[in-house]
Amino acid sequence: MQRPPLFESDGFIYWKNRFETYVKSKDLDLWHVITDGDFPPIQFNPETKKDEIVSFHKQNDDLKKKLAKNNEAKMVIYNALPRKEYERIFMCQTAKEIWDTLLITHQGNNQVKANKIDLLVQQYEQFMIPEEESIDNAFAKFNTIITSLKALDEGFSSKNCVRNLANCDW
Repeated sequence: MQRPPLFESDGFIYWKNRFETYVKSKDLDLWHVITDGDFPPIQFNPETKKDEIVSFHKQNDDLKKKLAKNNEAKMVIYNALPRKEYERIFMCQTAKEIWDTLLITHQGNNQVKANKIDLLVQQYEQFMIPEEESIDNAFAKFNTIITSLKALDEGFSSKNCVRNLANCDW
């Protein structure tokens, strides 16, 4: 397995998207463990016809492989982090705890995220292209706003983005 993208605190959204794509391309179960938490040690019992918690010594190989995903996910995250970031998260027990800590540290809590979205929406709605600016530079600025909005889970459709750009005074 090749190394995941190296963490960039000053470009966290860029790194986050690349890291997510990397992990999903390797193993979707890993991404599940990072975002949703460990798989529970549960197996279907044909006698009782119910899912039951299974002690380690009674777990089959498939379940053990799923349960090992947390350590595998933690290792993928560790391999992406520099020492300074590792020192922030080394006490976390699960990959989900690590991921949530990174998100809060570099993206902020829900209120900070909402404030960032509000600011970006305002920039989006007020976007104008000055006469002296090239189309390439203007598009790059507009694309940065849209990419940041999408990265913060704001659902702007491409159709609306194109419409806004097309309505700019050229």
